[in-house]
Amino acid sequence: MVLIRAEIILFILNELTKIKPELDYKHLTLIGHSNGGDMAALFTNQHPNLVYKLITMDNRRMFLPRTSVPKIYTLRSNDYPADEGVLPNEQEQKKYYMTIQRTLINHNHMDNKGTDEEKKTLSDFVLKYLAEDKLQ
Repeated sequence: MVLIRAEIILFILNELTKIKPELDYKHLTLIGHSNGGDMAALFTNQHPNLVYKLITMDNRRMFLPRTSVPKIYTLRSNDYPADEGVLPNEQEQKKYYMTIQRTLINHNHMDNKGTDEEKKTLSDFVLKYLAEDKLQ
């Protein structure tokens, strides 16, 4: 099911380039929570040349690409561990400049069910990641 959904991302991207060619497709950032994060990770694994940044929020099954390009960030919940191999080990994190951010937020609060404070925490991290290359 995730594979089919990842191909939908490619379909939508191809359609968007036809109807909105003026958009900046060289800096595509994918953001997804849970299964959406798995779909975004799978798409990035399959099409790394199309993605500029990947931001996942507690994806649990699809391994994050082990690469420094595109840039990889993930926000992690405090209550659901990812499957083995999904997250990079410390050596991989350093080698590829990947950001693994642990939070005190429950998995099911990483969407619109979270408190205002939780939403702000997640939003602040995402905005930081989006602006990161502008600071360098």
